[in-house]
Amino acid sequence: MNLARFWAVFLAAFVTDQASKSWAERNSAALREEPLLLLDWLEGPEAFLEFTYITNPGAAWSMFSEYPQVLTLLAGAALAGVFLFRKDLELDQPAPQLIFGLITGGIAGNLWDRLFRNPAEVVDFVDVYLPWIDYDYPIFNVADSCIFIGVFAYVIRGFRETAREKLEEAEASAGANDEEKGEPDTAEAAEPTVEETASGEERRLPPENRKRRKVSF
Repeated sequence: MNLARFWAVFLAAFVTDQASKSWAERNSAALREEPLLLLDWLEGPEAFLEFTYITNPGAAWSMFSEYPQVLTLLAGAALAGVFLFRKDLELDQPAPQLIFGLITGGIAGNLWDRLFRNPAEVVDFVDVYLPWIDYDYPIFNVADSCIFIGVFAYVIRGFRETAREKLEEAEASAGANDEEKGEPDTAEAAEPTVEETASGEERRLPPENRKRRKVSF
C-alpha cells in the first residue's frame, strides 16, 4: 500500500501546527497584552480574526479540562485505530489519504503538546468572532483546523458515496426491468400453427402471421 500522500499531508499538518505554536509561544506576552489584528471591519472591540495566546488542558470549548490524561489516551487510540484499520478506511485511495492525513496530523499536533510542552497543555492562538450570530468562537489552532476540515471532508465524501451507490442501484434495477419487458414470448413463438389453403393443403404460418391470426380469431 502506497501511503505517500498520507504521510506528506500528515507531516505538512503536523509541522505547520508545531511551527505556528512555537511562534505564538515565543510571542505569548505580546499576544496576551495586545492580540495581533488580522481582519477587522467590525465596529466595537471585537475583531473578526486575530491572533492571541492561551493554553488549554482540555479539548474544544475546554471540555474534559479536568481529565487531560483521558484526552491523551483517546488521541493515542485514534492514531492507532487509523493505522490498524487502514484497509477498511481505504487508505490505498488518494482521497482518504488526504482526509486522514489531515485528521491524524492534527491529532498528533495536539498530542505532542500534551506530552512534551511545559505545562502539558495545548497552545491555542486563533481567535475568530462571528458577527452574524454574535458569537466569539473558542480560540483554536492549526491542528484543530486540520481535524475539522478532515472530518468535514470525510462526512461529505460519505454522503456522495451513498448517493452514487443508490444511483447505480436504481440504474441497474431499471435496466433489469427493461430487459424483462423486452423478452419475446418464446412459448407462443414456438407453438406450431397451420392454415388450410384453397386446394385443401395445409401450410405452416410464420410467427408474425400466426400471432396476427390468433388475435383476429
